[in-house]
Amino acid sequence: MANRWHIRDIIDLEYFLHQDPETVSGRDRRVYLEYIRSHSGSPKRRAVLKSWLEDRRRREAGDRAEALPGTIYKETAALAGMILCTLLLATGAVLAWTLLSYSGTTPVNIFTCLWVLLAPQVFLLLILLVSAWISRISRGGGLKNRYPWITVLLRRLAERILDYAGKSLSKDRKNRLQSALGLVGQTRTVYGGIFFWPVFNMAQTAGVCFNIGILAAMLLRITITDVAFGWQSTLQPDPQTVYRIVEIMAAPWAWFTAEPVTHPTAAQIAGSKMVLKDGIDHLSTRDLGSWWLFLCLSVTFYGLLPRVALLALGAWRQNRELAALKFTHAACDRLWQRMTAPRVETLSRAYGIAAPEEPAAASGFTDSPPGGSDPGALIPAIVAVPEEITPDHEALKRQLGSRLGAVPAAVITVNGDMDADAEKLAQALQSRQPGQSRRLVIIQESWQPPIRENLTWIRHMKQAAGPETGAIVGLIGKPEKAGSFAAPVPETERIIWQQAVNSLGDPYTRVEVLGEKSRENR
Repeated sequence: MANRWHIRDIIDLEYFLHQDPETVSGRDRRVYLEYIRSHSGSPKRRAVLKSWLEDRRRREAGDRAEALPGTIYKETAALAGMILCTLLLATGAVLAWTLLSYSGTTPVNIFTCLWVLLAPQVFLLLILLVSAWISRISRGGGLKNRYPWITVLLRRLAERILDYAGKSLSKDRKNRLQSALGLVGQTRTVYGGIFFWPVFNMAQTAGVCFNIGILAAMLLRITITDVAFGWQSTLQPDPQTVYRIVEIMAAPWAWFTAEPVTHPTAAQIAGSKMVLKDGIDHLSTRDLGSWWLFLCLSVTFYGLLPRVALLALGAWRQNRELAALKFTHAACDRLWQRMTAPRVETLSRAYGIAAPEEPAAASGFTDSPPGGSDPGALIPAIVAVPEEITPDHEALKRQLGSRLGAVPAAVITVNGDMDADAEKLAQALQSRQPGQSRRLVIIQESWQPPIRENLTWIRHMKQAAGPETGAIVGLIGKPEKAGSFAAPVPETERIIWQQAVNSLGDPYTRVEVLGEKSRENR
């Protein structure tokens, strides 16, 4: 499935998103146009972005011989998984082989085998179930509480990746790789538990290998040696009590088997009871050998199968969360804007020579697709305009379309009262159709400093719009006439606002300049 996303794709996507967009903006638009020419129907964002990612990978492979961060992650994770699984497989085999050592004088205590081989595994499973239950009743709180530990693991894995890459990566690429992986580990709002499930699945795979090692060693030991099993306890339980305990433990597989396959019979349990002062001469060989199948089934149903089920669940949840990604956070939104917004270029026929990467055209060239339709180019936006600005709706519409690829669906006047402004926003959002993508554009005058009250208000408006609603702080400069939205914005003011908005820590909020570039920027 060409449009299916994987963890390595997310890492490469973040890596490419944080390169300089100015150098690839024309290329981004060209990828979009090629996609809609070769695919019928309305273009889906996740499919177009996957096509863009593959194009960037091909170009990067042609430019450099260095491995991409997603490839390094995949190879490193595979190597770590192989080492961990081999270690757990060997641990299980050695543990079982040691426990089943039989000298011929003292039978192997079945209680010891169950306690050592199964009790820790059942205990860990119970902890996992309780954690999942707490996570469910707290609406994800458990996952959020576990996430910092996963972030630590990812950070350490990133360090190992950088060490593994070593001299094969340039300093510039190594810095970009570290930045991309660091961002992935921090953007819980965007990716949720996606980066939790690979660690979870690796742990379950290791558990599967551990139990396979136990079963393999047990079957080999039982096949090539004569292992005698018995039971004893300082508490001196009645054989009938032991029979009831064994009967309860065998319930998961009792529906398709019967005694003595399901578990030893009451007579066999009584006949395998060990008393140290009496030795084993009085014990029946048939009774002493009746426990091995029960032990194997116990390991299978209480150790192996739960891990297999959890591994399947983890793989399903990981694929489900990857399939649910909307790619609407700020970095992807900015890329989508570059791809879908029609570009207009004016080149002089007499003096201008088009670069190989840019289309040569006469004055007024537009790169719209055949037939003039460019689906998805304009995204509906709710525009919040401060009351001290008298909006020219035509100018606002023109600037939103050319700068953000958006069209005003509603314009609300705000005065800084968080509750009142949030109520206006909620009313504007009610007109949105189910599943419709929409943005919140907050107009701000760049020359006004982003004080704490302004940032708190922006955060409140973003929360009122919804956690995954893209918010854009649209900067305008000092207008020469009332209602103008094209006043130039100095670069120093843009940087100040960018840093202030970044401090909010919301990956769905970004800063864009609605005004023209100031002369000091040109």
